[in-house]
Amino acid sequence: MKIAHRLTLACAALMLMVASANAQIPDKFTNLKVLPKDTPKPELIKIMRQFSGDLGVRCGHCHYAKSPEDFSTFNFASDQKPEKEIARSMMKLAHETNESIDKIFKDDPNHLKVSCFTCHHGNEKPETIADAIVPVLKKDGADAAATRYRDLRKEYYGSAAYDFTEWALVEVAEDMRKDPAQIKNAQSLLNLNLEFYPQSAPTYAQLGESYLAAGDTTTSMTTFDKAVQIAPDDPRLLCRIEQIKSGGKMPGTPPKK
Repeated sequence: MKIAHRLTLACAALMLMVASANAQIPDKFTNLKVLPKDTPKPELIKIMRQFSGDLGVRCGHCHYAKSPEDFSTFNFASDQKPEKEIARSMMKLAHETNESIDKIFKDDPNHLKVSCFTCHHGNEKPETIADAIVPVLKKDGADAAATRYRDLRKEYYGSAAYDFTEWALVEVAEDMRKDPAQIKNAQSLLNLNLEFYPQSAPTYAQLGESYLAAGDTTTSMTTFDKAVQIAPDDPRLLCRIEQIKSGGKMPGTPPKK
């Protein structure tokens, strides 16, 4: 009963907050530059709430206020914050993109359209997991990058904000190992991935590639063997191992005379 009572009070408080916010938003708008100037108040509030959810921010992110927690201090018409102009530019970009999509899929009335969420996924800054951890890895090292990754995973796992699937770090490491100076960093990411996906054949295979790129063929083959133990019937993996054993040539390639 106590839990139900608390929930009722919480819901009532939330309704009061929403009612208060609606009361502070003007009925007429004097500085609409992208949206139609005659946009009804309920429609505008709906659009703004969508932006807020798509970016994981509140009204004070774009709108100037003396106190972001107090709606009575908001100046919604003000252009003082640069984030507001950025939002307008992105609204125009989304509109232009959707116009192009409409032309491409003109015979499909139910085609998908882009929105702020398409890129932001609930993040103020639209970034991939690589954007979030690779700079940390290069600047502060493997331990700092691992801490950053674990923190992000703890906070955002289960949301669409970042890709925490098995392949995410594998793909980042694959790009990094192409630079000889980043091979060890690539290996650190792959070992981090094994912390969460200990039976990941692609991770072991990519580790094998990194050791091969570093000139350590023995460790490379040992690591590839671990991948095969997990995925013994993966034809691409088996083909790659045969390619390595044949000196980098594709299986069946005749030796040079």
